[in-house]
Amino acid sequence: MAAVSTLTAYPIFRLTLALATGIFLSERLFSGYLSVSFLWGCLLAGAALAAGVFFIGKYRFRFFFGGIISLCFIILGMLLSTLRVEQVRYDWLEEEGVYTAIVEDIPQPKKKTLQAKVRVMARQDTLQNCWIPVDRSVLLYWMPDSLQDTPAIGDRICFQACIRRPASAALLTGFDYGRYLEVQGVSGTAVAFRGDWKLLKREAELTFRQRALLLRESIVQKYSEWGLTGEVLAVVSALTVGDKSDLTPELKATYSAAGVSHILALSGLHIGILAMILGGILYPLRYLRGGKTGIALLIVSLLWGFAFMTGLSPSVVRAVTMFSLYIIASLFVEDRFSGGHALVLAAFLMLLYQPLYLFDVSFQLSFIAVLSIILFYPIFSSKPVRNKPLKYVWNTMAVSLAAQLGTLPLILYYFGAFPTYFLLSNLVVTPLAVCILGTALLALCLDISAGVGVSSLIVACLKGGVIALNETMAWVQGLSSSQFTSIYYSETQVVLSFLLIAFFYSCYRKWTFRRLLPFLIVLNVWLGTFLSDKLFPEQHYLCVARSSVYIKHGRELTLLDNSSGIYQVGSLSVGLIDDGRWREKQSAFPLELDYIYVCRGFKGSLSDLTSVFSPRQILFDSSLNVRYKERLKDECRERGLSYAEVAEEGMLIALES
Repeated sequence: MAAVSTLTAYPIFRLTLALATGIFLSERLFSGYLSVSFLWGCLLAGAALAAGVFFIGKYRFRFFFGGIISLCFIILGMLLSTLRVEQVRYDWLEEEGVYTAIVEDIPQPKKKTLQAKVRVMARQDTLQNCWIPVDRSVLLYWMPDSLQDTPAIGDRICFQACIRRPASAALLTGFDYGRYLEVQGVSGTAVAFRGDWKLLKREAELTFRQRALLLRESIVQKYSEWGLTGEVLAVVSALTVGDKSDLTPELKATYSAAGVSHILALSGLHIGILAMILGGILYPLRYLRGGKTGIALLIVSLLWGFAFMTGLSPSVVRAVTMFSLYIIASLFVEDRFSGGHALVLAAFLMLLYQPLYLFDVSFQLSFIAVLSIILFYPIFSSKPVRNKPLKYVWNTMAVSLAAQLGTLPLILYYFGAFPTYFLLSNLVVTPLAVCILGTALLALCLDISAGVGVSSLIVACLKGGVIALNETMAWVQGLSSSQFTSIYYSETQVVLSFLLIAFFYSCYRKWTFRRLLPFLIVLNVWLGTFLSDKLFPEQHYLCVARSSVYIKHGRELTLLDNSSGIYQVGSLSVGLIDDGRWREKQSAFPLELDYIYVCRGFKGSLSDLTSVFSPRQILFDSSLNVRYKERLKDECRERGLSYAEVAEEGMLIALES
């Protein structure tokens, strides 16, 4: 605890904080306003000033020197973030274009299409009859063609499509899908219809990550060969190699309601379990000369081998990086190095490599959960328990409480849901996860060993463990009030919650009135935000988006649906037009509407609508064909009708309270 309590005294913590601050400021306040050349100039000027102060060597300038270094890392964060955004974003053509690309991921089947991330290498310029380099990643959906082979990872393809920048869904669902894809390095999305794509070449040379993805795919295929199917196959694939493609929405909802959805996403928990298993197996080597060092290097090597098995997913790489730093550094500075410093160093290296990870939900939850366990687990588990079964229960509950305490503000901000029985669920999940992961790895080792197959007993044990896990989580979900939903935090409440947690920890470590006073002040402000929400509730909105009509209140969204497509919400009336039912209809007294929302599926002209309705404004959905939409706009101008376009993320119309 001593090392943890002095975490902020270490330079790497301050530098990481400065780097993260620069990334945050670049994206939230100065996005689009900062140039790379300007930031390079500021960084070089700051470095020169820091070097000058350093060589002066005056002790009284030490705080000035530290401030300059922190400022340099803030600028570095801004620079890295700006560079990364420039590497991702691209001004795509408004109309369809012809592109060549390389498939980067293993194609995944969707309802009617296949989907994979592809690297667009070039686009065709028909005017100059040449190919223009692009070098951007795109999420491509294409319809299967029986006349061609299905593209595989590493293949080169040519396709014709209209590529769009990923649209944000924050207005509609609260989840910024566009930002999520941008963090993943995806510059756009596109759909290629049957006949609009062609397989050019089967590639023999694959990248290191592509080989890892193929290995993961072969492992999932092994599971199928063992007779694992359905939900059992889905859970084993997700828990052992991070393949979540077979997880059904119902299964995800079950684990989420039970408060253990983290078990389905490979993270630090799985790496910790694997490290524990490896540590137990290799423990006898400690009695050899240099055995401790050998064990550490073997565990690190095997953890990275496991990361390769999982396709080198960012969450696993993040966790393995942190464990590797902790294990190796503890060999040299065991008395001073702690998990907190390994965590901060891992965050620093990850942000240097990919600054936009700062805005990734899994990145935030992962690091905050580990930091919270480091800080609060010793507090919650400090009461001695001698009985071994009770000690296991107590320690498991302490870990769960510590992780939940730190991540709760973010969970309520992003998901607005709180699992009531997470302590009960985690008592079951942890031992079953150890058994499932250990059994699966043992079976894989036996399967790849020369002349040794997987016995039916091992497969039966694996199936039994997963079935027990699924049924237990379904039972927890079925308990009364297993999950509280629609409890959304604002950004202000998230910040205040983390301040409360920090001040609480400070007061616990050393209670003084000077430390208690900030806690009480923040607590009152935090409570005041909830009182403000009650006294001044959020505005209700009518939301039109993606060929549907909703009522939006805060983060809650209610879909409106009836057979006529005519909706009356408060004082507003709107007609949803997505078919030809109103064509060639007449009315002596046209129905007065505030809005007519024209969507894909309507093929007529505005005269077909104005003979039945008398609208105040016409709204055109983004799903309409561009040329057809322009023709309808011309009609609006001729008739003197007001019109507006509804972007892909939707449009909000305030309702009178």
